[in-house]
Amino acid sequence: MNQLTLRQIPKAVQTNLKILTKHTGKSLNKTVIGLLEKALGTEAGSSKKRDLSALAGTWNHKEANQFLKNTQSFEAIDEEIWK
Repeated sequence: MNQLTLRQIPKAVQTNLKILTKHTGKSLNKTVIGLLEKALGTEAGSSKKRDLSALAGTWNHKEANQFLKNTQSFEAIDEEIWK
């Protein structure tokens, strides 16, 4: 197994780790590994999404219309390029 040594851990981080460890009933080692996995998106059984699905359905009509207006120029075809 690989080991990692951390130095100069801020007091607030140390305090919060102790609280979280006590709250979850896990060892300090397992708590820190879990936090690192979550922060890095490498938790067992999770796959970090790299898309915009969290935004789907969140726009109102005004925002959607503004988006369509702002992206309308992308629909234009430059005939010179395609000759």
